[in-house]
Amino acid sequence: MFLICGEALFDLFGEAGSGDSVSFDARIGGSPFNVAMGLARLEEDAGFFGGISRDALGERLVQKFRSEGVSERYILRTDYLTTLSLVQKDEHGSPAYTFYGENAADRMVTVDDLPQFDEPPLFLHIGSYTALVEPVSAAFRALIERERDHTLVSFDPNIRPTVVPDMALWRRNTESLVPLTDVVKVSDEDLALIAPGEPIETIARAWLGMGASLVIVTRGGDGATAFAEGIEVSRPGIKVTVEDTVGAGDTFQAALLAGLKHLGATDRDALAALDAGQLNRLLDFAVGAAAITCSRRGADLPRRSELEKEWSALK
Repeated sequence: MFLICGEALFDLFGEAGSGDSVSFDARIGGSPFNVAMGLARLEEDAGFFGGISRDALGERLVQKFRSEGVSERYILRTDYLTTLSLVQKDEHGSPAYTFYGENAADRMVTVDDLPQFDEPPLFLHIGSYTALVEPVSAAFRALIERERDHTLVSFDPNIRPTVVPDMALWRRNTESLVPLTDVVKVSDEDLALIAPGEPIETIARAWLGMGASLVIVTRGGDGATAFAEGIEVSRPGIKVTVEDTVGAGDTFQAALLAGLKHLGATDRDALAALDAGQLNRLLDFAVGAAAITCSRRGADLPRRSELEKEWSALK
């Protein structure tokens, strides 16, 4: 199982109405939620660990997991409220987020809430603001430290300045998690926020030196670059008519994890043994999946049937 840890929330897409009114199109979201859903749509065994409210919106979140085939076995239901994220897009379709989630269900997970496993997950994935804000970040770190001897760990910093504006704190937290992580996926936009002016290759190589086996930097419509020991490969983006980019990074992440399993990289030795050709194909698969999401409104991640050609070419 891929166990995805983090937040599940509602994105509110605002549209100015007549007079003083603003209408909202509410969509289920949250980066880890999207990654779990994306894996399930790629026909992988995915579960979710995080706090979800018992309120009406929390019920919708759990129902969505059920309908998508994501295991709810490890979901923590609480009486805290559901986080709301106000999404505003720029002229290129790129989203900016404002979060309403202080003391919300996704943040109020503690070490005492950690699940026990009959079998360890194949991958533990964490990311976004629940990897930073307390008490949930301490709980996730404790889970990684407990399980990392027999599971691979994936991390996407997914910087959210409107949740925590201190970029130095984001950087310190990211660099404290990298040594516990096997696979790091990060966008060039996030690196520009936490390490302005520093060359991407320098940062990636530093993270490899801290203990990560694979660092992948996504570059929006320009594709992605993978860094491993002695390897650097890049693949271009795919041109599509962009509706918006909401969920594109999460789609890339889900495809990345599914692709690693498909390549047999399910332990540290196999992950370290990936060659340049395999990494090129892995990037092509993940970039192709993300392009589909960009062509649709919101985080509408692709299903396996939409990527059969790319899936077959992966090996």
